[in-house]
Amino acid sequence: MAIAVAAFVLSRGKEIASGPLPVIAQVPEFSFTERSGRTVSRDDLRGHIWVADFFFTSCTGPCPEMTLRMRSLQQSVLDENLPVTLVSVSIDPEYDRPAVLRRYADKYGADPDQWLFLTGDDQDRVHELVKTGFLIAVERATSNTPLIHSTYFLLIDPAGRIRGVYEGLEPSTKRRLLADVRRLIADGAGS
Repeated sequence: MAIAVAAFVLSRGKEIASGPLPVIAQVPEFSFTERSGRTVSRDDLRGHIWVADFFFTSCTGPCPEMTLRMRSLQQSVLDENLPVTLVSVSIDPEYDRPAVLRRYADKYGADPDQWLFLTGDDQDRVHELVKTGFLIAVERATSNTPLIHSTYFLLIDPAGRIRGVYEGLEPSTKRRLLADVRRLIADGAGS
């Protein structure tokens, strides 16, 4: 399935201008802890369009830039009054407890009503869910390598289906992602 996601991302060089967005996969059941301490599950996001990314707060690689891009997306969503929830999932749950996520979210100006920061209880379970459920690459840190993950943003419809995959560090991502959000809304998904 990860190959299918990579092929989809590569094919996005040519914009799909009409018709419904493809259904890539169904997001599996999950239950995470939000920075506020409350539990958030897939069912809590049912009925919402959401954009997910995967990061960790101690990352010295792409995560700070991805978070800045998510903050820019948050501002556009608010400016246009789009019914979109942003969801950042930590892939380092052993360090990224709710208090750590709260400080990180505050540092980046994350609106708690618009942008969720989630963490799990067990790194192996989180990584398995990210790989098999969200189809995103992630590898545990070793003595020779840091924690590794991809930099994709995912667009998920109100039924919990992945409808778009976007390279988070690509300059055109925000424009394309917002255009696809508007398409989902036009197709009745934002109602």
